[in-house]
Amino acid sequence: MKKKIAIIGAGFGGISAAAYLARDGYDVTVFEKNSQPGGRAIVYKHKGFTFDMGPSWYMMPDVFEDFFTDFNTSSEKYYQLKKLLPSYRVYNNTTSHDVSPVDEGGLAVFDDLEPGAAKQVKQLLKKTGKEYRHIREHLLEKDYISPIDAIDSKALSMLANPELFFSYHSRIKKTSRNQDIQKILEFMTVFMGGSPQNIPGVYSLLSHVDLSLGIWYPMGGFGAVVKGFESIAKQQGATFVYNAEVTRIHTTQHAVSHVEVAGVKHQFDAVIANADYHHVETKLVPRNYQSYPEKYWAKKTLSPSAMLVYLGVDKVVPGLLHHTMFFDADWHGHFDQVFSKKEWSLRPLFYVSNPSKTDPTVAPKGKENIIMLAPLANGLHPTKDQINELVESLIARLEARTKTNISKHIVVKKVVLMDFFAETFNAYKGNAFGLAHTLGQSAMFRPRMQSKKLKNLYYVGQYTNPGTGVPMVVLSGKIIARVVGERVRQ
Repeated sequence: MKKKIAIIGAGFGGISAAAYLARDGYDVTVFEKNSQPGGRAIVYKHKGFTFDMGPSWYMMPDVFEDFFTDFNTSSEKYYQLKKLLPSYRVYNNTTSHDVSPVDEGGLAVFDDLEPGAAKQVKQLLKKTGKEYRHIREHLLEKDYISPIDAIDSKALSMLANPELFFSYHSRIKKTSRNQDIQKILEFMTVFMGGSPQNIPGVYSLLSHVDLSLGIWYPMGGFGAVVKGFESIAKQQGATFVYNAEVTRIHTTQHAVSHVEVAGVKHQFDAVIANADYHHVETKLVPRNYQSYPEKYWAKKTLSPSAMLVYLGVDKVVPGLLHHTMFFDADWHGHFDQVFSKKEWSLRPLFYVSNPSKTDPTVAPKGKENIIMLAPLANGLHPTKDQINELVESLIARLEARTKTNISKHIVVKKVVLMDFFAETFNAYKGNAFGLAHTLGQSAMFRPRMQSKKLKNLYYVGQYTNPGTGVPMVVLSGKIIARVVGERVRQ
């Protein structure tokens, strides 16, 4: 008889794990509290506009392709990839710069900003490319459940370069002291849930991901990617149940016995939680079986939350690329407000996604969908006046830089903040990306993928290894499927 495995949450990590486990002969059921798959990669549709509500940067395409290859297929069977050229635009206080991959002449922008800087950036990319390949091959698929993973020779070899453990900013500063260049090379720390000051230099390999591998877009948006993953999992035999929130995990003799959904208990041999780690530990697991109680989480450095503004406009907006970064604010002050002062900001840095520049299917003809994201401190509870003031401020800054009226052309408008993350995803303090990748919260220092107290409870997703971001949680699904397969068979 097949072993039965429950997965709580249909985010990319949960779907990935479901696909691998179902392929390997397990009876897999995925319970998802929301009405659609994807976790944070859910889709909002209104009046002919389609918005990816979560991830919008398709990076590390090799990870996605490896997933499909593992099931004897390819991503192109489910969606078409387009390389973005240029990758993105950066607006500073008075200037703008377009950034492209190295193989498309992308180093030239650095010489424009600082003569001779291209050579320095090229040297950085040579180092980070080597580091990326090493980590991708030897470290990203470790579960770190066993102490042996922490003392593995491949992992220890990274210790030979001390600059990898100083701050991200300290490493980038050695490449260039030009602040505009630093911003281009450092902004991706937001995707690691932190700032250039609290994320270690090892993650500067993101410059290789950005400038060497390039930024891509899946036609149809991330919703198309989610459908592809779900389709693979279903083909392997996994069952998905939507609008089915798990409200309790029942235990017996140091093991999970049942999960409860809508008052009904379902028995399983193992459970994998793809839901918010804090929520599962403190709300679903009995207190005496919590590996990480509330006091543990109170000491952790969480990623920021965010304001997301989804706009459908009945005109074409000039001055924007598919991805546009707005660095026309106090760079250091912004990160200080988000991570140190934990205060509301009226002039944050922000990012604009405008996928209708690339994909005609996401907006009616002659119209555009625009998504604005401003990272904000987690745990805040802004007033309606504060929210409205910030939304108007972001739109005004967008209008000023594009030199076009947008306000009078808005036909769809949706705004979400901390409460959305907390209510929709049970996200602790409304965080957007899980735990920040500080030095003390990386690799073996992240929450374990297996419960310390319940032998058949496992975790997958952005709180665990390898970390935040869609490629990372896809890998976490593969890792935990291997771990669960080894233990359930015993």
